Parts: sequence; C-alpha cells; structure tokens
Amino acid sequence: MDKLNIALVQIDPVLGNFDYNLNKVLKFWGQVDGHSHIVIFPELALSGFFPADLFFETDFLLNLKQTIQRLVKASENFNSTLIIGTPYFDRGLFNSALVIKKGTILAGYHKRCLEEAFNEGRYFHPGVKPLLINFNTFKIGVSIGWDCWKDNGWFHFYNQMDVDLLINLGAFPYYQGSFKEREKVFQALTQRFNAYVACVNLIGGHERWVFDGRSLVIDPYEETVTLLSGFKEDFCILSIDCETILRKKLSNIQLKKEKEPCMCCFFDEVFLEDGRRPLSFTGKIEDKFSEEEEVYKALVLALRDYVEKRGFKKVVLGLSGGMDSSLVACIAVDALGKERVVGVFMPSPFTSKESREDATKLAQNLGIELLEYPIDEVFETFRKTFGYPEFDVADENLQARLRANILFYLSNKKGYLVLCTSNKSEAAVGYGTLYGDIAGGFAPIVDVYKTMVYRLAKYRNSLKPDIPERVLLKVPSAELRPGQTDYEVLPPYEILDQILELYFEKKASINSIIEKGFEKSVVEKVLSMVKKAEFKRKQAPFGPKVTKTSMVADRIYPVF
Repeated sequence: MDKLNIALVQIDPVLGNFDYNLNKVLKFWGQVDGHSHIVIFPELALSGFFPADLFFETDFLLNLKQTIQRLVKASENFNSTLIIGTPYFDRGLFNSALVIKKGTILAGYHKRCLEEAFNEGRYFHPGVKPLLINFNTFKIGVSIGWDCWKDNGWFHFYNQMDVDLLINLGAFPYYQGSFKEREKVFQALTQRFNAYVACVNLIGGHERWVFDGRSLVIDPYEETVTLLSGFKEDFCILSIDCETILRKKLSNIQLKKEKEPCMCCFFDEVFLEDGRRPLSFTGKIEDKFSEEEEVYKALVLALRDYVEKRGFKKVVLGLSGGMDSSLVACIAVDALGKERVVGVFMPSPFTSKESREDATKLAQNLGIELLEYPIDEVFETFRKTFGYPEFDVADENLQARLRANILFYLSNKKGYLVLCTSNKSEAAVGYGTLYGDIAGGFAPIVDVYKTMVYRLAKYRNSLKPDIPERVLLKVPSAELRPGQTDYEVLPPYEILDQILELYFEKKASINSIIEKGFEKSVVEKVLSMVKKAEFKRKQAPFGPKVTKTSMVADRIYPVF
C-alpha cells in the first residue's frame, strides 16, 4: 500500500449531551468513510469539554459508557478505522483515544501528560504505555495533548520506533499566538521524526476556554500541507504517500545513530489492514488570520457557544455610547444575529448629548432593539433617602449599580443573559463598580486589553462601519460626574497596557518594568491597584481567555 488516506474532523461538542455528540460524530464519519482509511476526531469529542466534577456522578459515567457502546455498535456500518478522544474507564478513568473498527475497540491510548490548567489529575489516571498502529505498511504513533513533546511523554519512544505518522488528538486552548506556538512544535516533531504529524484540535467555546480548531498536517519537510478552518467545524481528507516519508528518512539516515535510547519497555501494538484503494486527496489549506481577526473570531465563538449551549433566548447589555459597549454589541450581533440582542440606554444627569447620539446610531446601524430607562429620578430619590449632601465616589458607583439593577430586572423578566462590557485593563486595576458595570452573566471582553479593544473595533468597522467614528476618537469616560475621564485615575491606556502585559504575560518584576523606561510611581501605583482589585475579580463574571495569562482562567491570587 503506497498511500494512506486520513480524515481530520474537528467538531464542537456539547458537554454532557451524549446523543448530540454521538450523532455529530456519526454524521461526519459517514461523510468521509468511503474515501478514508483512518478517521480522526479530537480529544474529548464524545463527552464535550470539560466534565470536571461530573466525573464523580454515576449517571454521567453510565451515560458515557452507553454512548461508547453505541458508537462501537454503529462502527459495524463503516469501513474505515476510527480514532476518537473520550474519557474511558479501563480499571480507572483515563483521558483516552479509542481505536475502533467494525464493532470492536481494538486499542485505547491513555493520555500521559495531564493538564494542570484543567486539573486533569483530579479525575484521570496518567497513561503508562504508548500505542503503535501498524496499518498496512505504515507505522503510526498516537498521542493526546503534549504527550508527544514533553520529556515525560512518549517523544523518545516514537522517535526510536521510527514512526511514519504521529497522530495527535488535541483540546488546545486558544490565546493570542497559541497557533503559531503549536505549529512550531509540530514542525519540530516532523523534523525530528522524519515523519508526518497530524493534529486534530477541538473547536468551540466552553466557559473560560475557546478552542480554535485549525487542525493540521505537517509533512516530513516541515511544510504544512493541510490546515482546517479556525473557529468553526471543518473536515478534510489527505493522502499520505510512502515515497515522501522514505525519501526524507533516507536523506537523514545519519541521524538514526544519534537517537536517544528508548526508556519504554512496554507498549501496545495493533496490526490493521485495509485493502481499499480510495481516490487521492491533497487536503486543503485555509487562510491564516490577522491578529485582530483571530481574536475577534474567538470572542464571537465564545459568546455564541455560551448562549446556545445554555439555552438563552437573547442577550441584553447597557449601551453607553462608549467603546467597550459598542464592541460587545457588535460581537453579540455577529454571534447571535440582531434579533437576539437588546441594548439598553440608561442616561443619568451626567450623560452627554454625544453619548446618546452615539448609542442610538450604533443600535440603528446594527439593527438591534434599543430600550431607554433614565435613572435620574431613582438616583435622586436614593440620595434624598440617605440625605448626604456631598457628592463623592459612592454617588458615582450608585449610578452603575442602578443600571445593573435595570439589566438584571430585564434578565429575570425575559430570560435574557446580561453581558458585562468590562475589559482586561479595567478588570486588572479594579476600574469598575462591584455589582455595577462589572456585573453580568458573561463578560466577552474581560481578557481583552483596552488598546486591543480599539484595534478590534477598527477591524470590525473595516467589515461594516457600525461603530460611530466619534466613539473611536473621544476620550474614554464613565460619565458619572461632570467632566470625568478615565485618565484622572489611570495612565493613558497605551502606557497602562504595556505595564500590564509585562506583568501578566511576561511575568516581569516591578524593577524590570521600571528599567524599561516607565515611571516608578506609575508602575507602583498600577501594580498596587492590581493587587487591591483581586476581591472584585473574584466576584465578577468570567469570560473567554484570549491572552496567554488570563485573570479568569490562569491566575489564582490571594485577596489583599
């Protein structure tokens, strides 16, 4: 057999909806079965991501077991071999890749390098053996996640066994730059193994996590020969030929003498044959994204999946005429459609005429429903009730909390999801009102720095200019008192975000940040605000991780 046809299928499963996930698997499998020898689905494709303490519920485990049994039974109707990611009980619970063909589970590979970020060690046993598949003349290794790369994984074993193809099932979370990092790792593997590497990655939004898909195949010459779509379900078939592998291995025959000794004495091995000779397929390569397009697509997918998978009818958000709410409104419309987005304009005595015009224009451009509930009377009634004559920060925060009350009243009445419009820069330094403007059921841009918010708005306007130009140009202000601007409390966002990125993403110390030319007093003030705001972040809604160090997904910090 001189070629092997593999099908890569990236899907967006729903956590715990076993019927839905199984039907999706069977549907896609049926579409590629006739032209494929091996069909590959991502990590945790049957269960959805991430079950967490559902693993402690007997009914969940029984439903999972029954779903696997139904899948094995259904495989009798297919000719290709299936490799699919699922939790699997094998004298203990494992994060597994099952090899299924014609009504039989031929083998199970168990993930070895469990992810700390998902606390996988709380639920899964680590795998203890690699898996080798001899498929006609092809020698194939199987891995999940970073098993193929980390020192305590099976890198040395597969290298020593001289595999022709390494199959990797992934649930790799998205963040800015993550795809390039992943592609670089797999290119290094192909160079080391002189083999093809095929990674099938999960897609979808799952609470704090977004999975971008972008499944790929890299050939022995480190060229990406297949790249699936980002942030949506996709599949394709690729023909892998023996000649390319043999030619590369022969050209690097000297390297065989330099391989590390294999430390693994035990491994599982499966022998498969498939005499079918389907047509040849060249795969496909989807376009790569700009940074702004990539982040925007991640946010849209995260919001869409959060709303759809939890059954919300509509979303509601406050429209202030400012930058953050304008961008979140656009994300919501692109994720759900204009009919499912409700904007609420809640003017106070300090709301400017320009803000009213900008909020109204945005709603008109997007075609969404816009409600108006002034807070003037209730605000004054509240102040008179307490009788404090001075106007201070308590009165500013009162306005934000009154607006939150209106949004959550509508949420209760109508079953809407309240969207929080706070960004990462504000959340980092606590520039927001607890139970006020940082309240909500989901926070789409909570991991987006303010400078990136502007970049995303400009990107979105390049597609359709819905955000009024004035919103992009005016000085940011919460408009909680006359003449207020963000810069009375914060340094310019261009400076603030650089400091925050060094601190969060680069793990830089205070001194190293100052040494880069930032004023000592500014750095100390910013990082002091970050620490003091931890109590707010612990009570704020979560949203999707899109930076390398998300405050809602990666950072566990004490309250000061």
